[in-house]
Amino acid sequence: MGRPDRSGPLTGTLRGSGPRARVLRAMLVGLLVSVAVTGLSRTGVLAGWETRAVDAFLFLRDRVPAPEIVLVVVDDDAFQALGQRQPLSRRYLADLADFLLRSGARVVAFDVVITTPSVPAEDQALLATVRRWSRVRPGCLVFASLAMPDAPGGGYALLPPFSPELRELVGFANAPLGADGAIRRFTPLLPAAGGGRLPALALATLAGAAGLQPRELAERIAAPRGAIALPVREHDGRIGIAEARLAQLAGRQWRIDYTGPPGAFTTFPSEPLVALGRGGTEPDPDNPFRDRIVLVGATFAESRDIFPTPTGLMAGVEIQAHMVNTLLSRRTLLPPPWYLNVALLAAVCVSISVLSLWLRPGWLALVGLALVGALVAASYQAYTHGGYWLDFLAPLLGTLAYLQGAHVLRRRRLRSAFGQYVSPQVMDRVLRSGAPLGGEVRQVTVLMSDLRGFAALSERLPPEVVSEMMNEYFTAMVDVILAHRGLVQDFIGDAIMAVYGAPLDDPEHCWHAARTAVEMHAALEALNRRWASENRGPLAMGIAVNTGTAFAGTLGAPRKKKYAVLGDTVNTTSRMEGLNRDLGTGILISGAALAALKDRVVVRGRGSVPVKGRREPVDIFELLSLREA
Repeated sequence: MGRPDRSGPLTGTLRGSGPRARVLRAMLVGLLVSVAVTGLSRTGVLAGWETRAVDAFLFLRDRVPAPEIVLVVVDDDAFQALGQRQPLSRRYLADLADFLLRSGARVVAFDVVITTPSVPAEDQALLATVRRWSRVRPGCLVFASLAMPDAPGGGYALLPPFSPELRELVGFANAPLGADGAIRRFTPLLPAAGGGRLPALALATLAGAAGLQPRELAERIAAPRGAIALPVREHDGRIGIAEARLAQLAGRQWRIDYTGPPGAFTTFPSEPLVALGRGGTEPDPDNPFRDRIVLVGATFAESRDIFPTPTGLMAGVEIQAHMVNTLLSRRTLLPPPWYLNVALLAAVCVSISVLSLWLRPGWLALVGLALVGALVAASYQAYTHGGYWLDFLAPLLGTLAYLQGAHVLRRRRLRSAFGQYVSPQVMDRVLRSGAPLGGEVRQVTVLMSDLRGFAALSERLPPEVVSEMMNEYFTAMVDVILAHRGLVQDFIGDAIMAVYGAPLDDPEHCWHAARTAVEMHAALEALNRRWASENRGPLAMGIAVNTGTAFAGTLGAPRKKKYAVLGDTVNTTSRMEGLNRDLGTGILISGAALAALKDRVVVRGRGSVPVKGRREPVDIFELLSLREA
């Protein structure tokens, strides 16, 4: 047996590096990740992802029967029979309402906005039907209106119906649209301009089904606190009456609990029903509308009452039916207590952290996905059976954050071990592909720059000032090179060599080099202006750009390597750069570079110049400007 550790848990963590210390450190990392992700979740950062997750649950869930709700739709055939006239005939609506109520419907809610007058005789026919049934069964008829923001009062106002007699029989039918235009939520109550509250059409419909008189409903929802007795679907499927607190109805938006895709509710066309009512047919006692909540709405094409939902395109009246069913089942999609979510998140993150000590990255990822998959299954069960939203997205994000963090740490360790031999760009390629960098012949563009007047400047200014100026110069030039996908190959005194097109492929390598040359001169001009204000002498710079084939790969001794580019293209570029001093130019490019750039640059020919080390002369051109930004 080994000697016992007497350092204690805390000192063992701080001073030791044994198994227990590593486990404690891993647990601490997991807790820190869980706290960070919890903070993100609480600020609403994950709201969009949570919305998509619930959408997926709605799409996957089986159709949930809602026999208490029936739809009657004014379809294209009915619209044709009505002469394609809008607003819809009020006499037609009156006859339909009368037949449905004679059939024993608990309440008939019209998802039809009746704000403008129509034919006076038809308007009177609808009002007569409303008066007759309101005396017998108050609240059995409900009509739709729209809630409009009231800027001065800060609340909402309903568009008034065409007759004051209908003022207490309306509820707002509009619902907020999501960022993608889909309807996912609704608000049962809105604050009214001037005080009180306005009921949604779905809430007014349920209140009517409970036998609540319109005036009584208005008084109940105007109270600051309290409750309303509304129908509720019990666990055994029977419909009972239970109180719903006003704070719950008015405090927030409800997520619509879509019971299924379009067509989930029993639906009847309106035209045959109106024909039966007008023909004097007495409804059978055992008809499909008895003791049902009936919603009437338009589905004909010209109504334009079709909206996207998480389960597909749906008519407005069907969306209203889903709102009614959501209130009926009281499925508010409540989150569980916050401490339960935090506990789940911490358990997942700590487990992944501890397992990372023994599992390979691939197995660790599989275990993390399995844990999150279990949470997804639990969340789906909680949603389908209890209407609760169990947040599995935070654990998922926590797991991914830890796995990504571990991956970044491994990359950093590899950089520290191997990065001293190669450039960061080459290091990235090694990390991505793991391919050997032995070398290859590539088409590249080489840029070389050299300063003019540096020797005279060094004689005139103190060494520390010169050093500061050179650091500023190299910083500015390297920033320009890296901004255009260049690889800083080497610093040779005050000269810079950069390569484009190696080690990473870049079809525009010559164009990027040309842009770099122009912007390097602009950066030097900016430095010279500042240096002049500090009484430091100006510097001039010559640049050469050449395109051709070159060997690109890892060179050096076993103990010291670097990624380098060699060949005639590099040598020619170096010789070209020296010609700037003789010609009094700032940027020279070769004929090969001009052939790649074509008409994207403005140049001046400088002839064919013999270059040391080459038998053939090189065509060179002075780069004056770029035609493209």
